[in-house]
Amino acid sequence: MASVRILAFLALLAVAAAFSPSTLVSFTPSGMKSTCVGPTMQLASPQIAKPKVDIGHQLGTTQPDAQGKAKTATPKLAPKKKTQDDETPMYKVILIGDTEYEQAHVVTQITKVIPSVQKEEAVRIYVEAQMTGSSVIIVVTEEHAEHYVQQLKRQQIYAKMEKEKK
Repeated sequence: MASVRILAFLALLAVAAAFSPSTLVSFTPSGMKSTCVGPTMQLASPQIAKPKVDIGHQLGTTQPDAQGKAKTATPKLAPKKKTQDDETPMYKVILIGDTEYEQAHVVTQITKVIPSVQKEEAVRIYVEAQMTGSSVIIVVTEEHAEHYVQQLKRQQIYAKMEKEKK
């Protein structure tokens, strides 16, 4: 029975030493409290890694150029990345003025076909188209522009689309 207690005690010490390398407080088989020092491990100080490739000169350092004058290094800027919005061509939907139009019909149909256009904006577009011959309704992607032109044409309202110049 005593040998079982000793083996249990040694197993407890081994487990405690594995989880805590500092000073351990444990109980002896007789129930007395004792302090034992577990194994300590010395860690080496971390080393700074050296790059495997030559990284060149630091920014702001001076280097002599071909004529022997000191030259300051300048950072090379990466080219600006284009987003999808930059590459997507935009098209203007243009209302063509016509003396046959009735203002109420044109304003109502523009607000129905193009939900982002409010009534006041549609009135302004109609008046501008009647006075100047054409007015830009909205600028959107090609698919939307085609759709809006077709829907307006169904209502006998003439519109065209033009690619927006950037």
